[in-house]
Amino acid sequence: MKSVSHYPFSVALLHWLLAVALIGNIIIGWMLDDHEDLLALHKSIGILILALVAVRLANRRRVRNILPRSINALETAAHFAEKAVHGMLYMLMTAIPLLGWMKTNAAGHTASFFGFISLPTLVPMNRELSHWLGELHALSAYGLAALVGLHVLGVLAHWAFKSENLLPRILSFRRPAARQRAPFLDR
Repeated sequence: MKSVSHYPFSVALLHWLLAVALIGNIIIGWMLDDHEDLLALHKSIGILILALVAVRLANRRRVRNILPRSINALETAAHFAEKAVHGMLYMLMTAIPLLGWMKTNAAGHTASFFGFISLPTLVPMNRELSHWLGELHALSAYGLAALVGLHVLGVLAHWAFKSENLLPRILSFRRPAARQRAPFLDR
């Protein structure tokens, strides 16, 4: 099996789309106390994040045999930390939008995607439940922000302490090379 050094285009694209959406929505979430007019945007981006996570998970499964291997040696603390952080990132990227959706429903509202699509109601109206779901949503978002920071620190640590620049692996937006034609077809 050939060693792969870059992530496929689809993986890199979904990684960066999710990164921008997550970081942007965390910032918007922190601004909501002073700018309630951003709430609809925050909810819509949250729905987008949930959809992107689903697409990303399906895509990772589709391309699982052509992903580059971990840079960390198997069964080391670094490999365990890498797998744990990635697993928790996926868990929180899924859980936080779901918690926001349920909080919105429990507050007596429907979750709407940019005013075009209303999502089904997951939980009945219950103000106390809405409060607790909101608290859990916020705490989880802080956890996600910390994990994103750990993810970035991991990349920086590889660069600073091991002279391993991991960014080209995920920054590569090269499309797969066109299949070469057989020489006899060139005539």
